[in-house]
Amino acid sequence: MKQVVCRQHALDPTVALAVVEAEAPACPPEGVVVEVRCRPVNPADVLLMTGRHLYKPTLPEPVGVEGAGVVVQAGARSARRVGEWVAIPWGGTWRERMALLDDAVLPLPDGVDPEQASMLSVNPFTAAGLLEGVAPGASLALNAGTSAVSALVLALCRTRGVDAVAIVRDGGAVEKVLARGAAAVVVDGPELPARLRAAARGPLTRGLDAVAGAASGQLFEALAEGGTLVTYGLLAGDEVRLPAAELVFRDVTVRGFSRLRWLRALTPQRRAALTAELVGLVERGVLTSAVEARYPLAEAVAAVAHHERRGRSGKILLTS
Repeated sequence: MKQVVCRQHALDPTVALAVVEAEAPACPPEGVVVEVRCRPVNPADVLLMTGRHLYKPTLPEPVGVEGAGVVVQAGARSARRVGEWVAIPWGGTWRERMALLDDAVLPLPDGVDPEQASMLSVNPFTAAGLLEGVAPGASLALNAGTSAVSALVLALCRTRGVDAVAIVRDGGAVEKVLARGAAAVVVDGPELPARLRAAARGPLTRGLDAVAGAASGQLFEALAEGGTLVTYGLLAGDEVRLPAAELVFRDVTVRGFSRLRWLRALTPQRRAALTAELVGLVERGVLTSAVEARYPLAEAVAAVAHHERRGRSGKILLTS
């Protein structure tokens, strides 16, 4: 079977990849073999290829942090059934078939959209995790307002009654981001913390930082006393820069968010309940991700090159 691996770390992620032939997996007694039908290209995949991910694998390393497919074999002690659709939240999905234990897949309802299902495990679960503990009526701020994760966060904020102030780099994106569910949109620039506070309907109790670098400090300064800055992305670099005096004299918590760490800490029951909630929102069209292009698995290098283009407006998928 075909499998995509990261063979080396390179500044250009397309140089890092190779499509190789691998042995078909054996079915575990308490698990399944899944024929993977769809897989998105995610920023986390690029971090692995460029060597910027905290996880440092032994190369060559299988690529792919999520996907969806059909169960084609079920072990003797598996609770899954052949023909069932499942989402795969980890484990090198850029291959034709995978062997997984039952508790490593997310069962999906019949009739689910395969493309949206393949994108369920990273961005929707990330959005849900970033909002954990945010009460209805609260106000938060987020940067990278036009990103795919931000779109899902804003949609969840709308359904949960949370006011979100989004930061965008281009004034032409304001109306689009308001339509996604933002209570207000602020264009990046001078005096950003003050303008964020002025745009919010209440004290900003959480900042969601996908950018890092100096952008982290901008969100930090905008937060109210007792607020929390959550950094979950590295779009601007590998460092988080905070104003030292603000950090010392103000009561603002700073922490990171890892989807995998959070997801693995959930009980199977909580994971199943969240999956059902998020799938329901996907089916209702509340949590959907735009798709810009589809490539066969064998053209993974071209797919990653497309992902890295400036101005991309949707996800890039690798299909079977």
